[in-house]
Amino acid sequence: MADTLRWPSSLEKQANNLKRREAKANSVPLKFLILGLLAGVVIFIFAQQYMGDTTLGLFLSLSWISIVIIIAFGRKLLSINFESNKLQKGFTGELIVAEELDRHPDGWFIINDMVINGSQIDHIAVGPSGLYCLETKNWNNAGCDENGVWFRFHLGHWVPLDKNPAEQNYHHVLSLKRFLNEKSGLGNIRIVSIVVLANPTGKFNIKSKIVQPGDTIICLPSELQQLLANSGRTVLPPDTVKKIAQTILGR
Repeated sequence: MADTLRWPSSLEKQANNLKRREAKANSVPLKFLILGLLAGVVIFIFAQQYMGDTTLGLFLSLSWISIVIIIAFGRKLLSINFESNKLQKGFTGELIVAEELDRHPDGWFIINDMVINGSQIDHIAVGPSGLYCLETKNWNNAGCDENGVWFRFHLGHWVPLDKNPAEQNYHHVLSLKRFLNEKSGLGNIRIVSIVVLANPTGKFNIKSKIVQPGDTIICLPSELQQLLANSGRTVLPPDTVKKIAQTILGR
C-alpha cells in the first residue's frame, strides 16, 4: 500500500464551518427582525391615522413583517444549500481519488489537500514512475475538444468555460515546481499534470485525453493505477521519492 501522508483535512473543516453557518441560519436574523418590526409599526400607525382602520393596519403590518422574514430566510437558506451541495460533491470526489491513490503499492507517497505557494492542490503523488499533480472535478458532465476548450452542459446546450481545470492544475504544477526548486533544488523534475473526473455516473465528452496547457492528462479514477504505473518504467530512485515527499510536507 502507498504511504498516504495527508488526507483531505480541509474539507472536513469546511463542512464543520458550514454546519455552524446552517445553525445560525435557522435563527431569525436580528437585523431583519428589527427592520421588519419598525416597518410594521410605521404601517400600523399610518393605517390607523389616515385610513381609520386598526384591523387593516394590523393586517398590513403583520404581512410586511412576514415578507421581510421570508425574504431573509429564503436568500440565506438558498445560498447555504447551494454551497452545502457543492462542498459535499467536492468532498466525495476528492475522497474517491484519495482512496484510489492510497491503493498504490509500496514506494509511493500520497499527499492530499496541500497548499503550496498559495495554490490549493487536491492531490500529489510521487513514486518510482514520477511526480504527479492531480486536480479532481466531481462534475455531472463535462466536455473537452481537441484544442483543450472545456464545456459544461447547461440548459440543453454545451457552454464553454472561461477557466478550465487543465489551466487551473497547470498553475498548481508551476507553483509546486517553484516550491521544490526553492526548498531542495528539485525543480528540474518533471511534474505530470492530471485532471481526474471523479463522478462515476457523470456524462463526459472528451475528444482528447491530453490537452493544453502543460500536456494535462484527463482520466477517470479507475484509470489512475495504470496511468501512474507508467508501464513499470522507473524514473525516480527511492531516496529522491522520499526527499520530494518530505520537502512538500516541510520535514
